[in-house]
Amino acid sequence: MGKGYTLTLAVIICLVKCCYTNDASDVKPLTGQTWADKLKKDLLANYDRNIRPAQHYNVTNVDINMTITHVDIDEETSIFSVYGWVKMVWTDEKLKWSPADYGNLDLIRTNPDSVWKPDLVLYNNARGSDNLHYGKTNVLIYNNGQVLWVPPTDYHGFCELNLRLWPFDYQTCMLKIGSWTYDGFKLNLTGSGTPEININVPNNEWSIRKVTTERHIVYYACCTEPYHDVQYNVTLQRHSSTHKAIVISPAFVIMLLALSVFWLPSHCSEKIVLNGVIILIVTVFLVYFAQQLPAMSGNTPLIVNFFSTTLYLVAISTIISVIVLRITRTKHFQPVPKFLKNQVDGCLGSVLGVNSSSGTLPSDEDKESAGGENIGDPKQRDWCRVAALIDRLFFVIYLIIFIISIIYYSL
Repeated sequence: MGKGYTLTLAVIICLVKCCYTNDASDVKPLTGQTWADKLKKDLLANYDRNIRPAQHYNVTNVDINMTITHVDIDEETSIFSVYGWVKMVWTDEKLKWSPADYGNLDLIRTNPDSVWKPDLVLYNNARGSDNLHYGKTNVLIYNNGQVLWVPPTDYHGFCELNLRLWPFDYQTCMLKIGSWTYDGFKLNLTGSGTPEININVPNNEWSIRKVTTERHIVYYACCTEPYHDVQYNVTLQRHSSTHKAIVISPAFVIMLLALSVFWLPSHCSEKIVLNGVIILIVTVFLVYFAQQLPAMSGNTPLIVNFFSTTLYLVAISTIISVIVLRITRTKHFQPVPKFLKNQVDGCLGSVLGVNSSSGTLPSDEDKESAGGENIGDPKQRDWCRVAALIDRLFFVIYLIIFIISIIYYSL
């Protein structure tokens, strides 16, 4: 009986040791399971993904970096879109284990909804209350507690556009990312390295020229705690080759046509017709700009100002043409006033080529088109030279205006 009691006692002691002194991780996985199954079950058994994985007096360091694969700007709504993926790294004190206890397994992958993640959102978000920026890709958990999450992302943020130099403009848009609920004493956000640019499908209109990173520590009026954010400044350049053909080339043609009006004979009524054609062309372009560009106060594109100014200049040119036609086609009984005749016969007339020896007057064969008056009449010829002087003078004025406009818009 003594031997049986001793054997029974030994079995009880062995069971107690197995149940209370052995760690659960020493037990091999059940049939049909892997070490990863067992590890995940052990790690997440009492894990609360809503609680920050550190003591309340400790800080969680989160490092963030970005890879950009595509960019776009919606000029109508002033929204800047960035597509790519974001790399986030932090340490979770609750997710540490010894690889030796799990078949030398030092890395597992799991659904991102099963672990705690930093609540990083885009501060200048353009989608209202929608802050679901990230895709549902797995997180990587290392045995030292380090968690790596690289989800695909699409950020849509407001961007203050300046279209003054359109279509040769540069735009600098920002993405400001930070925690929504954790202050700097709980979550220390850092941005490591320069964002990587890996354009898969180039944008037909925009190309990235530069990306810079800024880290800010902000104190709000409501709170004494600091709040951290990482800001990416993306500078974009517009591709202008198409706009050169659509906008810039016609602008030069319009200038040449506007100047050629003053070189038509003073008695030629086609001057008004040509001005009408130019006005129609300019109006069509202004309508095109209204459809392509948003209405923005304070930074109207210079090219729009140019076409608008040209419209006024051509309207004034039409009025001048009417005056010149009136002068050449009216029978004058009074001679040209002395001060005008002195200008025509003097230095100004000589420079502009309208003096008596310039040969700029209509010939006798053009008598009918000049109103049926005899061009050989001295008074009539003097008035025709005054009309030619007006044409040549305004040609010089308009030429100077257009040259100044080109220099101003190209700076």
